[in-house]
Amino acid sequence: MGKYGYARVSTSRQQTDNQVTDLLREGVNEDSIVTETISGATSWKTRPALKRLVRKLHAGDTLIVAKLDRLGRNALDVLTLIDVLKKRGVAVRILNLGIDTSGAGGKLFLLLLAGFAEFERNIIRERVLSGLETAKARGTRLGRRPSLLEEDLAQARRLKAQGLSAREVAKLLHVSKMTAWRAMNS
Repeated sequence: MGKYGYARVSTSRQQTDNQVTDLLREGVNEDSIVTETISGATSWKTRPALKRLVRKLHAGDTLIVAKLDRLGRNALDVLTLIDVLKKRGVAVRILNLGIDTSGAGGKLFLLLLAGFAEFERNIIRERVLSGLETAKARGTRLGRRPSLLEEDLAQARRLKAQGLSAREVAKLLHVSKMTAWRAMNS
Protein backbone atom coordinates (compact mmCIF):
# COMPACT_ATOMS: atom_id res chain seq x y z
CA MET A 1 0.00 0.00 0.00
CA GLY A 2 2.12 2.82 -1.31
CA LYS A 3 1.49 6.51 -1.83
CA TYR A 4 2.50 7.92 -5.19
CA GLY A 5 2.34 11.52 -6.35
CA TYR A 6 1.89 13.05 -9.77
CA ALA A 7 2.68 16.71 -10.57
CA ARG A 8 2.22 18.26 -14.00
CA VAL A 9 2.73 21.64 -15.64
CA SER A 10 1.85 22.60 -19.20
CA THR A 11 4.94 24.58 -20.23
CA SER A 12 8.63 24.72 -19.39
CA ARG A 13 8.10 28.24 -18.01
CA GLN A 14 6.03 26.75 -15.18
CA GLN A 15 7.28 24.76 -12.20
CA THR A 16 5.94 21.81 -10.20
CA ASP A 17 7.53 23.02 -6.93
CA ASN A 18 4.25 23.91 -5.17
CA GLN A 19 2.62 20.64 -6.19
CA VAL A 20 5.63 18.61 -5.04
CA THR A 21 5.65 20.46 -1.70
CA ASP A 22 1.95 19.59 -1.19
CA LEU A 23 2.62 15.95 -2.04
CA LEU A 24 5.57 15.75 0.36
CA ARG A 25 3.45 17.34 3.10
CA GLU A 26 0.88 14.59 2.45
CA GLY A 27 3.48 11.93 3.20
CA VAL A 28 4.48 10.92 -0.32
CA ASN A 29 8.19 10.01 -0.52
CA GLU A 30 10.21 12.20 -2.85
CA ASP A 31 11.26 9.20 -4.96
CA SER A 32 7.57 8.25 -5.36
CA ILE A 33 6.66 11.58 -7.00
CA VAL A 34 6.53 11.78 -10.78
CA THR A 35 6.68 15.18 -12.50
CA GLU A 36 5.92 15.98 -16.10
CA THR A 37 5.75 18.97 -18.46
CA ILE A 38 2.90 18.35 -20.90
CA SER A 39 -0.47 19.87 -21.72
CA GLY A 40 -3.45 18.82 -19.63
CA ALA A 41 -5.38 18.43 -22.87
CA THR A 42 -3.12 15.50 -23.77
CA SER A 43 -4.68 12.10 -23.06
CA TRP A 44 -3.24 10.31 -20.02
CA LYS A 45 -2.32 7.40 -22.30
CA THR A 46 0.08 9.60 -24.28
CA ARG A 47 1.78 11.22 -21.28
CA PRO A 48 4.96 9.14 -20.84
CA ALA A 49 5.57 9.77 -17.13
CA LEU A 50 1.94 9.32 -16.07
CA LYS A 51 1.60 6.18 -18.19
CA ARG A 52 4.70 4.65 -16.54
CA LEU A 53 3.36 5.57 -13.10
CA VAL A 54 -0.04 4.02 -13.81
CA ARG A 55 1.65 0.77 -14.89
CA LYS A 56 3.60 0.76 -11.63
CA LEU A 57 0.55 1.11 -9.36
CA HIS A 58 -0.97 -1.97 -7.67
CA ALA A 59 -4.08 -2.76 -5.64
CA GLY A 60 -4.00 -0.86 -2.36
CA ASP A 61 -1.83 1.97 -3.70
CA THR A 62 -2.99 5.59 -3.76
CA LEU A 63 -2.29 8.13 -6.50
CA ILE A 64 -2.23 11.63 -5.05
CA VAL A 65 -2.41 14.89 -7.01
CA ALA A 66 -2.51 18.45 -5.71
CA LYS A 67 -5.36 19.51 -8.02
CA LEU A 68 -7.86 17.75 -10.26
CA ASP A 69 -6.68 19.52 -13.42
CA ARG A 70 -3.21 18.00 -12.96
CA LEU A 71 -4.75 14.69 -14.11
CA GLY A 72 -6.21 16.38 -17.18
CA ARG A 73 -8.68 18.84 -18.58
CA ASN A 74 -10.86 16.44 -20.51
CA ALA A 75 -13.60 15.04 -18.26
CA LEU A 76 -13.92 11.78 -20.18
CA ASP A 77 -10.16 11.19 -20.17
CA VAL A 78 -9.84 11.89 -16.42
CA LEU A 79 -12.76 9.62 -15.65
CA THR A 80 -11.31 6.87 -17.85
CA LEU A 81 -8.01 7.09 -15.96
CA ILE A 82 -9.74 6.98 -12.59
CA ASP A 83 -11.91 4.06 -13.72
CA VAL A 84 -8.81 2.11 -14.87
CA LEU A 85 -7.18 2.75 -11.51
CA LYS A 86 -10.32 1.89 -9.54
CA LYS A 87 -10.68 -1.46 -11.36
CA ARG A 88 -7.11 -2.25 -10.30
CA GLY A 89 -7.87 -1.30 -6.70
CA VAL A 90 -5.94 1.99 -6.78
CA ALA A 91 -7.47 5.02 -5.03
CA VAL A 92 -7.05 8.60 -6.25
CA ARG A 93 -6.84 11.57 -3.88
CA ILE A 94 -7.12 15.21 -4.91
CA LEU A 95 -5.62 17.30 -2.13
CA ASN A 96 -7.08 20.75 -2.69
CA LEU A 97 -10.61 19.30 -2.81
CA GLY A 98 -10.26 16.67 -0.13
CA ILE A 99 -11.59 14.02 -2.51
CA ASP A 100 -10.83 10.32 -2.23
CA THR A 101 -12.28 8.28 -5.10
CA SER A 102 -12.56 5.13 -3.05
CA GLY A 103 -16.02 6.27 -1.88
CA ALA A 104 -19.25 6.80 -3.84
CA GLY A 105 -19.48 10.46 -2.81
CA GLY A 106 -15.94 11.09 -3.99
CA LYS A 107 -16.69 9.56 -7.40
CA LEU A 108 -19.80 11.76 -7.84
CA PHE A 109 -17.98 14.91 -6.77
CA LEU A 110 -15.10 14.06 -9.07
CA LEU A 111 -17.47 13.59 -12.02
CA LEU A 112 -18.90 17.05 -11.46
CA LEU A 113 -15.50 18.67 -11.10
CA ALA A 114 -14.06 16.97 -14.15
CA GLY A 115 -17.01 18.33 -16.12
CA PHE A 116 -16.21 21.83 -14.88
CA ALA A 117 -12.55 21.41 -15.90
CA GLU A 118 -13.60 20.53 -19.43
CA PHE A 119 -16.11 23.41 -19.44
CA GLU A 120 -13.33 25.82 -18.43
CA ARG A 121 -11.09 24.55 -21.24
CA ASN A 122 -13.89 25.09 -23.77
CA ILE A 123 -14.46 28.63 -22.48
CA ILE A 124 -10.76 29.40 -22.93
CA ARG A 125 -10.89 28.03 -26.48
CA GLU A 126 -13.95 30.19 -27.26
CA ARG A 127 -12.16 33.28 -25.93
CA VAL A 128 -9.12 32.61 -28.11
CA LEU A 129 -11.28 32.10 -31.22
CA SER A 130 -13.27 35.25 -30.42
CA GLY A 131 -10.03 37.21 -30.06
CA LEU A 132 -8.81 35.92 -33.42
CA GLU A 133 -12.10 36.92 -35.09
CA THR A 134 -11.91 40.39 -33.52
CA ALA A 135 -8.34 40.81 -34.77
CA LYS A 136 -9.38 39.76 -38.28
CA ALA A 137 -12.32 42.19 -38.21
CA ARG A 138 -9.90 45.02 -37.32
CA GLY A 139 -7.82 44.09 -40.34
CA THR A 140 -4.95 42.54 -38.41
CA ARG A 141 -3.17 40.03 -40.58
CA LEU A 142 -2.77 36.77 -38.70
CA GLY A 143 0.02 34.30 -39.20
CA ARG A 144 3.49 34.64 -40.58
CA ARG A 145 4.52 37.84 -42.32
CA PRO A 146 4.77 37.54 -46.08
CA SER A 147 8.29 37.11 -47.45
CA LEU A 148 7.64 39.55 -50.25
CA LEU A 149 5.96 42.94 -50.41
CA GLU A 150 3.38 43.77 -53.08
CA GLU A 151 6.08 45.57 -55.14
CA ASP A 152 8.25 42.43 -55.01
CA LEU A 153 5.35 40.33 -56.29
CA ALA A 154 4.85 42.75 -59.18
CA GLN A 155 8.58 42.67 -59.95
CA ALA A 156 8.55 38.83 -59.92
CA ARG A 157 5.71 38.82 -62.46
CA ARG A 158 7.59 41.33 -64.66
CA LEU A 159 10.75 39.21 -64.50
CA LYS A 160 8.73 36.13 -65.47
CA ALA A 161 7.36 38.04 -68.48
CA GLN A 162 10.97 38.82 -69.45
CA GLY A 163 11.68 35.07 -69.46
CA LEU A 164 13.65 34.64 -66.22
CA SER A 165 13.39 31.33 -64.39
CA ALA A 166 12.17 30.90 -60.82
CA ARG A 167 15.75 30.21 -59.72
CA GLU A 168 16.98 33.49 -61.25
CA VAL A 169 14.10 35.47 -59.73
CA ALA A 170 14.77 33.84 -56.35
CA LYS A 171 18.40 35.02 -56.44
CA LEU A 172 17.36 38.56 -57.37
CA LEU A 173 14.71 38.78 -54.64
CA HIS A 174 16.74 36.86 -52.01
CA VAL A 175 14.05 34.26 -51.38
CA SER A 176 13.64 30.54 -51.96
CA LYS A 177 12.93 29.17 -55.41
CA MET A 178 9.43 28.10 -54.33
CA THR A 179 8.61 31.56 -52.95
CA ALA A 180 9.80 33.10 -56.21
CA TRP A 181 7.71 30.64 -58.24
CA ARG A 182 4.59 31.48 -56.17
CA ALA A 183 5.24 35.19 -56.63
CA MET A 184 5.74 34.79 -60.37
CA ASN A 185 2.46 32.89 -60.68
CA SER A 186 0.32 34.96 -58.34
